Amino acid sequence: MKTHLHVLVPASTTLSGIVDAMNALLAPHRLKDDDTIQPNWRFDYLCLFDATLCCEETDAELPAEMHDYRGYVSRVDRLRNDISNDVSVGAVVTPDGVWHDIDDFGHRMMNPAELNEAALKKWSRYYWKLLEDNPDCWVIETWTHS
Repeated sequence: MKTHLHVLVPASTTLSGIVDAMNALLAPHRLKDDDTIQPNWRFDYLCLFDATLCCEETDAELPAEMHDYRGYVSRVDRLRNDISNDVSVGAVVTPDGVWHDIDDFGHRMMNPAELNEAALKKWSRYYWKLLEDNPDCWVIETWTHS
């Protein structure tokens, strides 16, 4: 299963250091060497699909060595807060390293559609609250495989 993930990295992190900071925040959640008895792991590897952040202002600021991250990085304060729209992100890792997940709101693959729609509405409100609570952060998007 793949999960669309946003990682919030403090804005005090330089753009050239943002990937290392993201990896440090994700390390406690990554399955280590296929250790299936490891408690509380969330994913085994990262992957990228089509970028959705697409912030031209941030893309222009990215150092040349981060060319591959265009479209995948933005600042929280540059994202459009449209609480009326459901978000596509399934999980967020906040700067304190905590993993927040749509599953925590009752979303399940086998649920009836109306239950998942209700969970998505709650999750969307929570997602925007997380961003509101962390305004001085970079957002870097990726996808996890679990």
